[in-house]
Amino acid sequence: MNNSALGLLRVFLWGICIFHITVGLALNLNIGLKEWVGSGIYGASVDWSDAQFVYILKPLGAFMIALGIMAGIAARDPLGKRAIVYGFALLFTLRGLQRLVFMRDTEAAFAIAPGRSLGTMAVMLLLAIVLLFLARAASSPAGQPQPART
Repeated sequence: MNNSALGLLRVFLWGICIFHITVGLALNLNIGLKEWVGSGIYGASVDWSDAQFVYILKPLGAFMIALGIMAGIAARDPLGKRAIVYGFALLFTLRGLQRLVFMRDTEAAFAIAPGRSLGTMAVMLLLAIVLLFLARAASSPAGQPQPART
């Protein structure tokens, strides 16, 4: 189970890497994808003609790219970069809780339905749980290479 847990953890982290870099690039490059990110992924209804709003997406995009790179670093060596793995679990937990705590704000500002916010919260918390489970399973002693017996 542990070698497969390590493999699954790597695949999971590569997925996190690809997602964050893709979203980050979509928010920074004028290729028509920021609208898809805003409405398709996050379910937000936004005024895309508001230059201030569109500009503030660029630093968010840079943050997403940096997170993607960090996930890629962790994917190469999840056990050696455990702090990054746990950092993502914490990030997903906080993002999930934000969906609950600020549900009314996101509904008012972006017309995101409460059901969508609760669904996103569940996904974020599930991501955190899966990361923690895989990290723990991959780092258990049974998953570590055993020294050769002489």
